[in-house]
Amino acid sequence: MAGTLKVGGKVLATHNSETDEISLDSATNTSNLSFPANHAGIKTALNASGDAPVFACRAWVNFDGTNAFSPNPSTSAIRDSGNVSSIYQNGTGDYTVNFATAMPDNDYVVAACGRHWNGVSDYGFNVCIQTTDGDTNVTPSSVRITTHQASSTLQDSPIVSVAIFR
Repeated sequence: MAGTLKVGGKVLATHNSETDEISLDSATNTSNLSFPANHAGIKTALNASGDAPVFACRAWVNFDGTNAFSPNPSTSAIRDSGNVSSIYQNGTGDYTVNFATAMPDNDYVVAACGRHWNGVSDYGFNVCIQTTDGDTNVTPSSVRITTHQASSTLQDSPIVSVAIFR
């Protein structure tokens, strides 16, 4: 059955009974609509179950750390991303991931991995938050990471993946 959702006499949404779709009215300001992260509809949309709350990835990127980085910062090194504006190469195996929209603070989680191929086989590779000068490499607008082989000097990685959770 088709219908509308009205609040204060304004149409907020319309239901199409043929397609069973609900459309928000574009003329109505819906920016104040919010749902808790544990809302059943949100969990269903994200294919999540259980009682644990859902927290979204706030930024992610897959990039080629061996890219020429010219100009620097580079967007050409980015294979795909969400909320990442560019990658800056500080030096070999040393990158700054710049966010398109800043995080609310420095208290986010960085999950990252890299890959190295020596021509014969893959071998262990580390991706770390760069911390030589304290916490200044984790800011609301960017995070600085390094890539290197275990117990080795910094080294560029052909595949670097970074995800930010907050």
